[in-house]
Amino acid sequence: MNNIKFKRTIPVVFDLLNAEDDPAQILYYQNLITCMWASPLLFLGALANIIVVYFFWDGNLFEVLLNSGIFLLLGLSFEFISRKELAINLFDHLVSLTQSITLAFIVVQYYQIIGPAVWSVSFVMIILSLMRLKITMLYYIAITTFVCGLYVTFLLPVDGFLFSPVYFLIQNLLFCFIFCLASATFYLNLNRYDKAVVRLNAVTSQKEKIARLYKKLILTKKTLTVQNQELQAFNEEIRKNEERLHFLAYYDGLTELPNRKMILERLHLLVNLSENEKASFFIVFIDLDNFKKINDTMGHLYGDDYLRYTAKRLKELVHEDDLLGRLGGDEFALIIQRNIKEDAAYNYVESLRNELCDKIKTSCSEFKVSASFGISVFPQDGKDPIELLNSADTSMYKAKELGRNNIQFFRPDMKEEILNKIQMESLLLKAYENKEFFIEYQPQFNAEDHRIRGFEALIRWDSPHYGRVAPMNFIPLAEEMGLIIGIGHWVLLTACHKFKELDMRFDQNLCVSVNVSAVQMRDKNFVDTVKNVLSETSMDPRQLELEITESLFIDNIEETIDMLNEIKALNVRISLDDFGTGFSSLSYLRRLPIDTLKIDKSFIDDLSDQDSSIRIVGDIISLGHNLDAHIVAEGIENSTQLDYLKANNCDCIQGFMFGKPMSVKDMEALLQKNPLK
Repeated sequence: MNNIKFKRTIPVVFDLLNAEDDPAQILYYQNLITCMWASPLLFLGALANIIVVYFFWDGNLFEVLLNSGIFLLLGLSFEFISRKELAINLFDHLVSLTQSITLAFIVVQYYQIIGPAVWSVSFVMIILSLMRLKITMLYYIAITTFVCGLYVTFLLPVDGFLFSPVYFLIQNLLFCFIFCLASATFYLNLNRYDKAVVRLNAVTSQKEKIARLYKKLILTKKTLTVQNQELQAFNEEIRKNEERLHFLAYYDGLTELPNRKMILERLHLLVNLSENEKASFFIVFIDLDNFKKINDTMGHLYGDDYLRYTAKRLKELVHEDDLLGRLGGDEFALIIQRNIKEDAAYNYVESLRNELCDKIKTSCSEFKVSASFGISVFPQDGKDPIELLNSADTSMYKAKELGRNNIQFFRPDMKEEILNKIQMESLLLKAYENKEFFIEYQPQFNAEDHRIRGFEALIRWDSPHYGRVAPMNFIPLAEEMGLIIGIGHWVLLTACHKFKELDMRFDQNLCVSVNVSAVQMRDKNFVDTVKNVLSETSMDPRQLELEITESLFIDNIEETIDMLNEIKALNVRISLDDFGTGFSSLSYLRRLPIDTLKIDKSFIDDLSDQDSSIRIVGDIISLGHNLDAHIVAEGIENSTQLDYLKANNCDCIQGFMFGKPMSVKDMEALLQKNPLK
């Protein structure tokens, strides 16, 4: 099979044939030339057959068209064979076979018309066969000629040229002689060709030896040139690798800012220089607020893009003499290397904070991104780089505790606060594992007749180290540590178990209010948790009231409302705690499936003031009733407050005046006296 691409014209193929030394390729080109000659000749034969036989010799139209069709078919056969990718030997046999079929067709169809002149076609084919490298076609033509001679002599109808068997004998003797002569000539030429090939190979071998010697003569120069180029390329590659290694060692791959290692080395240098010159410098810790929410909500790819965007913004804003770097995650560090005052450093960082604040809008959400800044000063906040970084980190966490998006300079007492927080976290984790929590219950009463409405379940922590810890001191930490989900489930389960027991004992149709953290409500499994607790305790869902705070509606208001509707569908009551102190908005308040509004204690405390202008509790009660909500006022401590609430139609009251948070035993004793007047 030949894979060489060339233009299919007879002159081009002849040039390739004359330039070729490979016998297989020579045979391929010979067969290709045969096909390229035979195809157009057969096509012309088809046309000539129609013109001569039909128009001049008055032949039968059907026979004329049939013979012309066979001519066309044979021509197409040669064309098809020449264009197929075939093995060389198969190609040779197919061309020879097609030649034989063509010869047989011409003899059988035209002997009666042109007589013995038809054998000239056979002689021409034999002569052409002698010019080929292989004798295959000669055998095909010889056999075909012999068979066609038999047909002409013995089977041809006696109405044309008539020859006796003696003629056939003489004719075939001549063909045998010609065939033997042709074979002898072919093998003689083949032998000469083989000798010529041997001589050609010898000459080629000598040329190759001479070429190798010549190459050896110029090899030294070329080798040295190539080796020199390779050496230069290798040195350039080493240089680039060194630059790449230096970049990887000292720069952050994501933002291309200096990394922690470079920051530390620069700090070491500045510490040494500043000690000698009695100078100072500032290190600023920058931590992006709410970055984790962006990363979790929109994906890490978007988070990486935002980090690159933030790094670019900061690089544009910082002074050219200062060094900005990325420490890791969403933390950046800025070394203010200039000799400036503390108030100038604060103003500088404040300008960075203002410029960095931005809003990111997506198709589904809008995020306000800000940053918290912590600043430490050499030498008063640290004598070495690690101490300076730790001080800046501590002040940055203090900025986050104070509401984020602000700036804090380091103070020595911050370290103590951090250590206390770390200790509290450790003890809180042990308290969760060792079940150091318990529940107290504060009663709620009807404002008019003081009958018990129910109880609010309040978690307490009795720490072996701190003693009794107020919920406001450990609940936010539990939320931050991720413990609030487990703690909240325990409180809900324990309170429902206890109230199911009390309901079976006293049958007073009371309700229990359980506080739910915003973190719990954002848990996608919270509704299932409530279902499971109700199922496990067999408690009537109408006796359970979940207290939520207004902070729950800061983010994802629609999702929160959907979850509250799911809870409401369980027949569980929903109470809005600390109403009026958070982010109340009538636009969403009227959409909430709220059963109860709890007025915060801060409003109740104002009722003791003689200035009635600040007494807006009545308006809150009226608003709640217009929303079809039950009103509970908490923090009742005196009769002035109670009288005001009654006068303004408050439904229920809760406070130390009627009952402090109590143990289960005291709660049972109170229920035995119900109704309480």
